Amino acid sequence: MIWNFLKKKTAATPLPEPQSPVHSRLNLPIGYLQNLMPIGELPPDELQQLVVSVRSFLPGQIIFNRGESADQIIYLYSGKVYLEANSGAGYNVEEATFKACYPLSTGTEHQFSAIAKSATQIIYLPLSALRRSSQVASAYNPLDNLQNTADALRKSNLFHGFCNAIRRDELHVPTLPDVALRLRSAMQQDISIADVVKIVNLDPVIASKLIQVANSPLYRTVKPIAKLHDAINRLGLKATQNLVTSISLHNLFRSKSRLLNNRIQQLWRQSIQVASLSYTLAGLTSSVNPDEALLAGLVHNIGALPIITYAESLSESAYSELELDETFSVLQAMVGVIILKKWNFPENLLQIPAQTDNWYCDDQPDLQLSDIVLLARFHAQLGGTQKQKLPPLNTLPAYIKLGDKSLTPDMSLQALQDAKQQIAEALSFFRA
Repeated sequence: MIWNFLKKKTAATPLPEPQSPVHSRLNLPIGYLQNLMPIGELPPDELQQLVVSVRSFLPGQIIFNRGESADQIIYLYSGKVYLEANSGAGYNVEEATFKACYPLSTGTEHQFSAIAKSATQIIYLPLSALRRSSQVASAYNPLDNLQNTADALRKSNLFHGFCNAIRRDELHVPTLPDVALRLRSAMQQDISIADVVKIVNLDPVIASKLIQVANSPLYRTVKPIAKLHDAINRLGLKATQNLVTSISLHNLFRSKSRLLNNRIQQLWRQSIQVASLSYTLAGLTSSVNPDEALLAGLVHNIGALPIITYAESLSESAYSELELDETFSVLQAMVGVIILKKWNFPENLLQIPAQTDNWYCDDQPDLQLSDIVLLARFHAQLGGTQKQKLPPLNTLPAYIKLGDKSLTPDMSLQALQDAKQQIAEALSFFRA
């Protein structure tokens, strides 16, 4: 929908010139507002009630300075703007592009400076609209809005059949391997390292991989260890629990169909990438546990598994690859939450599939586990074909909470880039 909108809107229709340097009030078409992200998620009646103002700038004029307080959400309507970071690096935003559909600034303090590169018009909306749109996105239930689904899904047997399976509570939820389940249950009690060793030793493959993890660069060990007891002692009980679950997940990414198995292995590789980036990024903070971030990254797209299982029950000619992609896009976040609830995951992990699917999720003022995974997802997509559709990094609440004002949206997170080789070696056991 947005891409079609942009193709039609080759140039913005000029808004009335304000008579003074202050903001002028105006009404914008509902169709235009619905293409602004993320506030376009608001119901049409709420969008129409928003107070919108406009201001014009000449080339070279400063629109706002980094560090200044802000109480509005700001978008480019026409012209070209340069956003400059504290380091001097920056990026351009031009009208009628994907970047122009995202805000130039969010939050209560401008993270970048904005300079008009041409005759430019800027529109301003209440900052409360951003918070409200995040709430709407979090509460969204795709089963209640099937009439708004993509064209590829309107007559899709795969999509509608899977939706009916959810409604009838006939969803096939993957089961964690026995060792992971036993350990998670036992950890509810006060148990010793010896007790954990007994449980983990029930699965020799997981036991050997746990020793491999303990000897990996992730833990920067000098003295190698060979015994499971020593590995668990080094890792700690909580980290052991998270790692056993993480290692166990690989067994779930399987399909009897050759075509679907290729797809599910692609999903697993994406999970590994996001998990490794989450681990490294969490290590740069003092508030998020890296081992927990690793597990969170691995389960962020777990909701795709039941969709693939359902697709196995259909003939390959019954659906297209596009239908499968769109079904993932619409349903995997909701299904992921269902799975983690059935696995009795803790609350901070429970909402990972849904929260990391919403770039502007801002449920808590402090940096959260979901913020780390969201930033890892952003970084993982920087080198992909969807890069041009990503929002500017500096507008994301997760980025603002991270507090590194030297990063620009067109740069990768340098600390993650530097750690790539170490992470690739450390997580090689997930690919076996």
